[in-house]
Amino acid sequence: MLDCSLSDPWVSGDFAPCFREIIIDSLIPILLLLGSLSAVIISHVRYRRKTLSIYTPLKTNASLLGGAGSYGATTHVPTITVEDDNDSPQDQDDATSTDSTISPSYEERSTRWSIYNITRFIASLIQVGIYLFSLQQLVSNNYELDKTVEGSQEILMTSVGANFIFWGYTLVLAIFNIAWTPTSKKPVADDICFQLNILYLVHFFINLLDLRSFYLIHYTNFSGAEGYLHSILTALITFILLCIIIHEHRHAPIEPIVADTGRVQSTENWASLYSQFLFSWVETMMKEGYRRTLNDDDLNELPPENRAKNILSNYRKHKSRSVLKSLFRAYRGPFIIQFLYCTVWNVGMFGPPLFLNKIVKYIENVNHNDEPVSTAYLYVIGLFVTGVVQTLAVQQALYIGRTNGIRIQAIAIGEVFSKSLRRRDTTGAIDTDKDDDEEKAKNVNNLLSVDAQKMGEFIAYCFYVYSYPTQIVISIFCLYKLLGVAALYGVLVMFLTQPITYYVSKRFETLQKDLMTATDKRLKTVNEMLNAIRIIKFFAWEKEFRSRVLASREIELKAIRARLFMFMHMMNSWFLIPVLIMVVVFYIYTLEHKLTASTAFTALALFNTFREALDEFPMIISFILQANVAAKRIESFLDEDEVEISAPSSASLHDPTQIGFVGDAAFSWEKPDPSKPQEQTLALEGLNLSFPPNKLSIVCGPTGSGKTTLLSSLLGETWLVKGSIRLPRIIPNRSSPLGGAVSGIAYVAQTAWLQNCSIRDNILFGLPYDAERYEKVLYVTALTRDLDILEYGDSTEIGEKGVTLSGGQKQRVAIARAVYSQAETVILDDCLSAVDAHTAKHLYEHCLTGELMRGRTIILVTHHVGLCLKGAAYVVALKDGKVAGAGDPHTMLKSGVLGEELARIQEENADANEEKSTDGPIPTVPQSAKKTGEDGAGKLVQEEARAEGGVKWSVYQTYINASGGYVYWIILLLLFSLAQSSVLVQDYWIKVWASAYPPGPEGASSDDLGANSTMTTSNSVGIFSSAGGFGSSASEPGTFSIHYISSLLSKDEANRVDVEYYLGVYFFLGIVSLVMQSIRSLIMFIGSINASRRLHERLLHRILRAKVRFFDTTPLGRIVNRFSSDLQTIDQEVSPSLSFLLYSIVTTISIVGLITYVIPAFIVPGAVIAIIYWLIGAYYLATSRDMKRLNSVSRSPIYVQFNESVNGVTTIRAFGSQHRFIAENHLRIDNNNRPFLWMWATNRWLHARVEVVGAFVSFCTGFVMVMARDWVDPGMAGLALSYSLTFVFHVLWVVRMYAINEMNMNAIERLHEYLDVDQEPPAHIPATCPPVSWPETGKIKVQDLVMKYSPESPAVLRDISFETRPREKIGIVGRTGSGKSTLTLSLFRFMEATAGQIFIDGVDISKIGLEDLRSRLTIIPQDPVLFSGTLRTNLDPFDQHDDVELWAALKRSHLVDHHGADDNKNITLDSPVSANGSNWSQGQRQLIALARALVKKSSLIILDEATSSVDFDTDHQIQQTIRKEFVDSSLLCIAHRIRTVADYDRILVLDHGKVIEFDTPYNLISQEDGVFRQMCERSGEFTELLAIATAKHEQEK
Repeated sequence: MLDCSLSDPWVSGDFAPCFREIIIDSLIPILLLLGSLSAVIISHVRYRRKTLSIYTPLKTNASLLGGAGSYGATTHVPTITVEDDNDSPQDQDDATSTDSTISPSYEERSTRWSIYNITRFIASLIQVGIYLFSLQQLVSNNYELDKTVEGSQEILMTSVGANFIFWGYTLVLAIFNIAWTPTSKKPVADDICFQLNILYLVHFFINLLDLRSFYLIHYTNFSGAEGYLHSILTALITFILLCIIIHEHRHAPIEPIVADTGRVQSTENWASLYSQFLFSWVETMMKEGYRRTLNDDDLNELPPENRAKNILSNYRKHKSRSVLKSLFRAYRGPFIIQFLYCTVWNVGMFGPPLFLNKIVKYIENVNHNDEPVSTAYLYVIGLFVTGVVQTLAVQQALYIGRTNGIRIQAIAIGEVFSKSLRRRDTTGAIDTDKDDDEEKAKNVNNLLSVDAQKMGEFIAYCFYVYSYPTQIVISIFCLYKLLGVAALYGVLVMFLTQPITYYVSKRFETLQKDLMTATDKRLKTVNEMLNAIRIIKFFAWEKEFRSRVLASREIELKAIRARLFMFMHMMNSWFLIPVLIMVVVFYIYTLEHKLTASTAFTALALFNTFREALDEFPMIISFILQANVAAKRIESFLDEDEVEISAPSSASLHDPTQIGFVGDAAFSWEKPDPSKPQEQTLALEGLNLSFPPNKLSIVCGPTGSGKTTLLSSLLGETWLVKGSIRLPRIIPNRSSPLGGAVSGIAYVAQTAWLQNCSIRDNILFGLPYDAERYEKVLYVTALTRDLDILEYGDSTEIGEKGVTLSGGQKQRVAIARAVYSQAETVILDDCLSAVDAHTAKHLYEHCLTGELMRGRTIILVTHHVGLCLKGAAYVVALKDGKVAGAGDPHTMLKSGVLGEELARIQEENADANEEKSTDGPIPTVPQSAKKTGEDGAGKLVQEEARAEGGVKWSVYQTYINASGGYVYWIILLLLFSLAQSSVLVQDYWIKVWASAYPPGPEGASSDDLGANSTMTTSNSVGIFSSAGGFGSSASEPGTFSIHYISSLLSKDEANRVDVEYYLGVYFFLGIVSLVMQSIRSLIMFIGSINASRRLHERLLHRILRAKVRFFDTTPLGRIVNRFSSDLQTIDQEVSPSLSFLLYSIVTTISIVGLITYVIPAFIVPGAVIAIIYWLIGAYYLATSRDMKRLNSVSRSPIYVQFNESVNGVTTIRAFGSQHRFIAENHLRIDNNNRPFLWMWATNRWLHARVEVVGAFVSFCTGFVMVMARDWVDPGMAGLALSYSLTFVFHVLWVVRMYAINEMNMNAIERLHEYLDVDQEPPAHIPATCPPVSWPETGKIKVQDLVMKYSPESPAVLRDISFETRPREKIGIVGRTGSGKSTLTLSLFRFMEATAGQIFIDGVDISKIGLEDLRSRLTIIPQDPVLFSGTLRTNLDPFDQHDDVELWAALKRSHLVDHHGADDNKNITLDSPVSANGSNWSQGQRQLIALARALVKKSSLIILDEATSSVDFDTDHQIQQTIRKEFVDSSLLCIAHRIRTVADYDRILVLDHGKVIEFDTPYNLISQEDGVFRQMCERSGEFTELLAIATAKHEQEK
């Protein structure tokens, strides 16, 4: 028997025979068998327990090795049970996390005689037979023992016996698996399958170790090696078995599973191992995307464990103060699996450089190798296998990262949203500054958009935190083994140059911030311009604003130029540093060693890996820091105070109050500080109020008395300092219904809060539609008439912040929501003030005291005390935060507390009469709305057209022409080719340098090869050799098993090769490449800036010259989008991505060209590979494009809902609708995560395939090189092979950058769409230009005028004809919709006349230029628009007047007054005006607009009279100024109050677009049946109006 010692397991580069056969071949299989047996027994016991108990589990998708799991090989998708009895307030808020499991129940396909089960059985049977045969041969001494590999017969018999038992055990398991698969014991069969797969895999690796031992001795000589053939046969059978079972979908359902959202469930969780690793499960969507454009409905549902509600539920079970720690705890399983994949990647990525070294070394020493060529082919296989394994591992790690990334985003958004519905609203606090509130709201938005994303990005890439340091350490180790001390010099240079890259990166960051500032300033100007586009067109100020925007744009372009140039410097530093490193390394190394191709190209590959890890590591550190800051910000937000809604305390015998306040209740907006009670600011105090149940109660009081605070306190929104609140409410829980007023309380805020959905959906508020009740609600809230006017009735989409409705309509929709709800208590905050007097009366009579509100407790804050007093049972009067009086109306009237409130009644009646006079009689409210639109028909703004398919060539042409035309692009392509050629020449020079040394093994000169023959025997051996490999004890340096370091150059060789010359040329070529790259980048970026400038100028010009109708039909946000995100893409992304695409294309072509040049035979596999790449790329791009587009539009609904909910949080809490909003939020998160995750899955699908094919390219290259080993140059072989390793990277980026480029071009496409908008007529027509003095008298003649808003719409003005006299003052009156405003728009040619003409001072305005027309007229609009700047720039934007004129205009407009000197002593011409004039009151803005008209001194002035914007005194001043200052001008005034125009020269009465009457006020008021006289009579001021008209008539006599 052979002497066997287990203490020395490694002998001569291999395991000792006895160690291998006792430990590896015998002990490990038996231990595995025992472990497997234990697992199967446990599984069976667990199954028996479950079947014996009454508990029946749902079927789960428990995975097997190749079965299920989101992340491939060993992941397991357990059923996650969510406890229902979770007491945390967060979970109480979250109804949707109550699902009993997150894995849906489904019936699995279970076939007993599947190909996989049969294969397992047959393979195990054959293996049992083989080992039984070998055992019989050993026992009968017929076995030919190979003592160099197999040791003694006794040990071998032990090994074969152990393997016989091992395979016998697998055969038994395979039989049980077949027997139990279609039965109720399938869960046990599944566990058996998992165990079998593990056993097969481990045994295969044991087989490979045995084969290596045989190969090292026998190579491919099989004669007389019975054990060798036995090992090959068993390994082959196991390999075939594994190849078959990796396709098993063990847990696939019988039919596709449809999730609760109606989508088909993703097959990810039951995909086969092959499908997991190559992401084939995503192909169901990709097939659809390849056939047609993908829509959101086509996307598969996320796996249950990645749905927002389940993510949050799982997270909350592991929740602690730290968000990130909780996440790591909740998802530690996926993180561990990710770590294992990363370990494979970190080690495996060094396989290709190792095998590159081996192959080139073999070719270098082709005439001096003792090893057969099969070794070289094994190196080529090793190159392919390590390439594939490491890439598949990193794809899994990346996908797990992305999955965890969406989880943390779902957690961050879900937690922040849930918190915002519980968070205390502090905006009512006395000391809270408005700006602070806006800042806080903005910060909360940032938590969702910026911070959640930052955390998601970090989690997605967190594995780099440990991967990069690992790679750096391994790189340095390998380089040291390869180059010795020279490698350390290279590492030193790398570290010394890091500050340069750090500085350049920081500088780039700074310039990026500067650019953002410049962009913000330009966008502010653009926003202002678009918001005031009508005023700009009225005053013909397009030129001025164009120059303003272009000035901002030039500053921005300077910042873009600086940023692009810094980007170029950054690229240059990344290019130059490796050149410096290699110069230093090669110099130090060649002082003592011969530089060979295998050394040089392996070193280059390793330094590239090292540099990438080192360059990226700071970015990962910044990711960590940013994520940490983001997590802390989110945590601090989650720690903020919450509104505590406790169960109501019931009324007691001594205190019968059911609804109200007891115990001198006091409230504050600020959090009470028990240590400083005296400093507490109270908003309300001394409250002892008892609102009668089922009756109407009124709360009144002057502005600021605390009425709204009283309601907020009742709802629990303020801090209770003293006493207690009584308000019966249902605390919502998981079993509560989701719609309407779940709490039993409905609340209508002072400023109506509505959702961005249809009117019907706002009213229903989640409740089912009851047609009868709904119709009644519409009638009592006076909405029936409004719905008839709206084109789509109640399907009309309200729009963001209710933009489509007037203030009164919004308030009535909010009231309708409260009335329709099931609430017992209805709380209304001053809801009558937003509606006119007759509507208020209707609401009181039919709604507040009508049948639908009968029996409900109503608490109403109102100023309409006189209207509501008669129906009220209880009245509360507040003053300065205290109760001035409370009791029934009779008692309150007696006390005199209501004196001030009742005095307003007379005023209200006067207002109502005034409205009646101009707008016609009050229309009665119809009982039902005639129009009810179909769902979705009334979308305010139709969804933006989403580009489909590839980008059209015309779009590319737009950019090509803007950047410099075809010649520019031809030059650019030439420069790209030259830059790449220079890089290629530099790498080729290494080959020239290596070839300068004499051929033969290193350390041996050509003269003494024979003397060194002993050295050559171990020269090229490696991982398949007996002397090489990891930890080799031979003279080789180690990992790379090469003789470079140990052998010194002979003096003759040192003298023969001029290192300085070769090094100098190498460095010079590097500098030439750098210069070429710089020139290329410079020209590229100059073209980019030119394109940005030209496209922006064209867009701005087209938008400024667009017709007003365009701005009516296009949301401003959409236009701003073109100027912001689309232009930002063109400025910052198009050029770098195009340059990277061109670089990748040129590099890919150069690599293919180089390999083909070295080995012409490569053209055959190269052509096949090219076709495969084209097919993969085309298949990927079709789906990827749509996924990206879907992803880009799915995020904004989250923000819209969030902002909407935060604005209406008090209403939501009062209704008790938090659960419904949280469920909606979860759906929106899923809608965002779905396209995002599937987009990344398609990216992984692409990467997996491209990189596997890329590894095949390296395989083909290596294979062809080895075939041509006798004549191919080793240097060229090294160059071609090293380039083939980077080939996959460049091809991948050709596909990816093409996709990104298509997305970027989409921005140009969207911009291109707006370059074709309809334009207004010319600004100047020289042939018809009126004289400078025109118009002199302001005489207007309108002849047969017909006006339409659009060709298909009905006429608004119908055959109007009238003529005014010079300098005449005309009042235009008529009810709403009579055409008053349209007439003024016609004078400015905002629409072109369909028929007829308008003459001003004898000039036909349709024949002159628009700017000539508009600049000579003046309008004082109803709603004055101001621009940011100063008073001077608002009065005189073109600097045409001096300060004296401007100041005089301010005085004459009464903005600066002698009487109110104290009020306006700070007003100067340089007084700032913020955007929209928001720092001035509405009245002051009206006066500034008047001053602007005074400065312009036009002969024709149009005044659209302000109705509610100014107080009585200001209105009086404006009228005085108009009468005094515009004596020499013609004046057309659109009147809303007859008193204003009663003393004008003539009155024009319009109705339904026709002139009804046109005469002096006196004549018209004297006509018995005249329309004007009826208006005067209805106003209630007939006597006063008649007196004014008579006085004017007498004056003119």
